[in-house]
Amino acid sequence: MNARLRGQRGQALLLVLIFVAAFLLLVWAALKLSSSGFLALSSVREDTRATYALDAGLAFAVELEDDKFKPLGCTPDLGKTFTLPYSTGNITVTINVTASAGCKPSKPTYDVQVMLPASISTRSLSLQIHSSNAGKKGSWLINWEQYQ
Repeated sequence: MNARLRGQRGQALLLVLIFVAAFLLLVWAALKLSSSGFLALSSVREDTRATYALDAGLAFAVELEDDKFKPLGCTPDLGKTFTLPYSTGNITVTINVTASAGCKPSKPTYDVQVMLPASISTRSLSLQIHSSNAGKKGSWLINWEQYQ
């Protein structure tokens, strides 16, 4: 058995070094991929923040219509803003509401534009809401919406 061991002359060490090199190559590739994932995480956070704010703007527009415009019927309201608290800081959301073509006080229909400050996002939300039973709360429906 000693004769077999003497004949190797470091071949086992060479195999171990090749295995370690291959393992380090795999670890390097995994770390490279994970760092790319971490870099992409900030963009995911930005999109989440923008989507959260635009969705809150939609809810604000519906409440605004329910409280103010339904009794007045087909009255536009431009430049309404509200501040939305968020973990990374407050977000100011701007809402523009205009009466749609053919708007009737008994069945009001409004076009709504929800916008965020350019420092937050260039995305916006356009939608159309309507009510089929004028004067009654909680009766708004979304005809369509477009996320840009």
